[in-house]
Amino acid sequence: MKITEINPIKLKFFPKNPPRDGLAGIPSRDVFLVQIKTDEGVEGIGEGFALGCLDSLETITNETLKPHLIGKNPLMIQQLWDAMYQNTSRYGRRGITMAAISAVDIALWDILGKVSGQPVYKLLGAARESLEPYASAGYYMDGKGLTELQEEFTGYLDMGFKTMKMKVGGAPFNEDVERVRAVRKAVGDADFGIDANNAWDYPTALKMARICEEENVLFFEEPMSTDFMQDCIRLAHSTDVPIAGYETNLTRFGMRDFIVNDAVDIVQVDAIWSGGISEAKRVGELAAAWGKSVIPHFSASMVSLAANLSFGLSLSNTRYMEYTLDENPLRTELCQQGIVMKDGMVTVFEEPGLGLSLNWDTIGKYRV
Repeated sequence: MKITEINPIKLKFFPKNPPRDGLAGIPSRDVFLVQIKTDEGVEGIGEGFALGCLDSLETITNETLKPHLIGKNPLMIQQLWDAMYQNTSRYGRRGITMAAISAVDIALWDILGKVSGQPVYKLLGAARESLEPYASAGYYMDGKGLTELQEEFTGYLDMGFKTMKMKVGGAPFNEDVERVRAVRKAVGDADFGIDANNAWDYPTALKMARICEEENVLFFEEPMSTDFMQDCIRLAHSTDVPIAGYETNLTRFGMRDFIVNDAVDIVQVDAIWSGGISEAKRVGELAAAWGKSVIPHFSASMVSLAANLSFGLSLSNTRYMEYTLDENPLRTELCQQGIVMKDGMVTVFEEPGLGLSLNWDTIGKYRV
């Protein structure tokens, strides 16, 4: 079997009321897919993180990755990953190059699953059959005050979610404190975490950590920039609230020092950011070696959701799965399948590979 085609697919959706997180606004949901075709008719689909960089991802894929893939055996996943990683080492340890590698790697796993007749999570060595999704929401939006925020979170309880997460870091500190306390009042004893999207410095993050301790917050995600690892270590050692992250610190090499120096308690990794399913699995195993749990990150399309759920189910140290709930038809309409939550849990599809069939009408509607 040989790879014959590498086809980038660029998609973009503009929400009516764009959300904001702790770091910046999100004017559109950008999705970058890679379709890989083989000479035996087996095709795979993968996704790479694409917010604001669709054209750059297409260029990286076509100009730098494709030459290392065409004519090669798609089942040699580690060999191809190493070739892509090493041959882009002068400019690609983080950012768009790693996102493009992620898309290719996920598509290769999809092919392997279809060839073997098994879903990807079983090929990875399934550790469990379901994960508990947490409702990832609480974005800043025009017209959303404390009352609307509380109604949003009680709505997630009504939907069957047992755990939730809200954004902080994008408003004045005292306003964020009010938001955290309002959500705690609304959800009672239910679990919820907060996510600052790397927005704060150490003193501010420490003050919020104290609020999290008072309000029994489940975890505090990405409080600071990963550029300041020593501050991340200081914070994790100075608070009782578990520090989660840092999915923005890519690959096992980026996460290694954060894990071994206890700068993080809960390791969050995203297959479409950090090097694909292959690298997400390696980060998860590294976390397990230090006794840390893993939460797969998710904020993009259904392909991303299936990929992250697949590697999450292969780890014994995973319980939760992030489930972003903002308006996004590239999550809900991109594929003919949809993730179903039953009794507060989600499972992957049992079809071979990622188990997905693309909805080409949706692709045509949102294609750039």
